[in-house]
Amino acid sequence: MIDKQVAIRRMESDMEQHRALEIRQQAVDEAPEFVEVLGYELKLLEQAKLRPLDAVPTPYPSWNAVCRDEGGGKGLARGWHVLIGGNTGLGKSLLAINVAAHAVKEGETVAIISLEMGKHQLMTRYLSIFSGANIRRLEWGHLYDKETAFTASSLIEENHERNGGVLLTNQRPISKLSDIVAAMRYLHEYKGCRYFITDYLQLAWAGNAQNIHDRITEVSHAIRGEAVDLNVISVGVSQFNRGASGSDTRPIVQGLMGGSALENDSNQVLLLDHTTYKEVGENSALIKLLAAKNRHGGRAEIPLMWDYSTLRATECDSREFEEGAD
Repeated sequence: MIDKQVAIRRMESDMEQHRALEIRQQAVDEAPEFVEVLGYELKLLEQAKLRPLDAVPTPYPSWNAVCRDEGGGKGLARGWHVLIGGNTGLGKSLLAINVAAHAVKEGETVAIISLEMGKHQLMTRYLSIFSGANIRRLEWGHLYDKETAFTASSLIEENHERNGGVLLTNQRPISKLSDIVAAMRYLHEYKGCRYFITDYLQLAWAGNAQNIHDRITEVSHAIRGEAVDLNVISVGVSQFNRGASGSDTRPIVQGLMGGSALENDSNQVLLLDHTTYKEVGENSALIKLLAAKNRHGGRAEIPLMWDYSTLRATECDSREFEEGAD
């Protein structure tokens, strides 16, 4: 009887030891990998910094200047997820297209995943921004000019022949988060796309979300995760919440619609400051773009001039901005 009890205790002890070993091995298997900041790793860091910068300039020198770390003061780096926020009607989608057009001119394959704008609308705006042609000559209606459209299209074709730069956009509307993620993976794998713009994040639907906070959190985490995993540039467009939209105070990152995940997931957050908006002349306006969050450098206030005849937003001199705003 005693021998049997001893055997049982030994068996139980062996099982406990085996289970402890399993738990320990599981911890080893699941633990994040750490490296020693010594010789080999320091040499790898040196080699990485001696390679050419893999960063893409924006159209705005002041924005590029605060893109440090992997951005090198040149522009947006691979793996970054950047957010552009603003009130409805202030031009955040147009600003994103300006950024896309500049990247295409740099030889990038850029995908705009549009959840709001139809393909023809987006293409028309892109034609105007890329070429500098008057938007009225490219829109539907009696002012449409075939020669203007041909010239604008030729500039896009010539750029593609010169450096391979091209803009991709969805043929049909997209709304589900799973479709956005699938599109990013497909375009990266089969089209060589390394630059994505999602316009805009609040229109993306996630199946398991119970409310807007949960939905935006899931959308933001997923798109940011794809940017990191695929090592691509991701630019998301975001609206402000109602409180921030109706406020007469300068916008802050906490005013983005959907909660703190948008800010937390972003390497940079750029906000169109509605408190600085001022029309100057018949077809132009001034507004400041605020680099309100930046993990890779300082903050910045970027004075912009909108040209509504071409839909272009260009950085202007701060003195010019102040004179025009007076």
